Amino acid sequence: MKYFLKETYVKANHAGPKARMDAEKIMLDNGYREYYLTKSQSDNPLTKDDVIILQFPLLWQSLKKQMRMKFLKKRNFKAYLLIHDIESLRNKKIKSFSDFKYSIIHFLQNKTVLERVDGIIAHNDKMKSELVKMGINKEKIVSLEIFDYLIPNFNEDKNYDKDKILLAGNFDIRKTRYARELPEKPEFEIYGINFESEHLPNNVHYKGAFTPDELPNHLQGGFGLVWDGDSAHTCSGMYWEYLKINNPHKASLYLASGFPIIVWSQSALADFVRNNNCGILVNSLFEIEETLKSISEGEYQELIKNSKRIGRKIRQGHYLKTALEKCEREFIKS
Repeated sequence: MKYFLKETYVKANHAGPKARMDAEKIMLDNGYREYYLTKSQSDNPLTKDDVIILQFPLLWQSLKKQMRMKFLKKRNFKAYLLIHDIESLRNKKIKSFSDFKYSIIHFLQNKTVLERVDGIIAHNDKMKSELVKMGINKEKIVSLEIFDYLIPNFNEDKNYDKDKILLAGNFDIRKTRYARELPEKPEFEIYGINFESEHLPNNVHYKGAFTPDELPNHLQGGFGLVWDGDSAHTCSGMYWEYLKINNPHKASLYLASGFPIIVWSQSALADFVRNNNCGILVNSLFEIEETLKSISEGEYQELIKNSKRIGRKIRQGHYLKTALEKCEREFIKS
């Protein structure tokens, strides 16, 4: 039988649990069953013919953490990880002994779980390479390519305006300092929580916060922006480094909603955008205005067409389904 470890989530006006909840829905639609971890594995045993998908990092309290480590250690079933975030790769800059201790603890915890499973679904090939550097066998790692984003009651009718940039997310100052120094052109349409909407420049418009399922039907503009860090001039800080290996979930939001995306030229997503011709690459937010001027109407319509094609796949759960099928083939072989 095929299972996934069922977790409990809290609904919110941000995308926090959205990727995990969508993954569960996609797995249910593809023949996986919910598995609930109990204090005793004998209450709910898995056999050598079973496979279970765990979403990583695991959502655990201290007691559950111990239970799950045993769960992975003493088993005869197959276990696979779907990675959402990996803290030891996000927080690589060490400035103090406290940072060093924090980094080592996360590295050891992550490596222990990663080594104990039979297969791993990483975001992309760049993340796969980093995991191999950690000592993980490359043969057991599959690349997702991009996260899926399910949209109930999706409305495909959009008003496109090439010169309006969509920017959605959690605008916590620690992660998005760049959003406080956006260039004077083009127009920016802001959606999300923790955004300081007073005294905005004339080209920055705050549109409010919506649930992840509602948000796609509120988006109107030209491109979705995927950016992180301290500066609008270049991606910088801890989150800048992480962009080199991860797939930000907001990229899936924009594409699923039918919009081409703007990404940092050195990000892991740059390869996906380039290969699918579904957006543009920039080194700085201050390059956007001139880059938009250089795109003809025909070229822009081609970007929209490609983004809609990718968006349909994302809304259908295509990318996780494909990665799971790769894992299943490996399971059958072994």
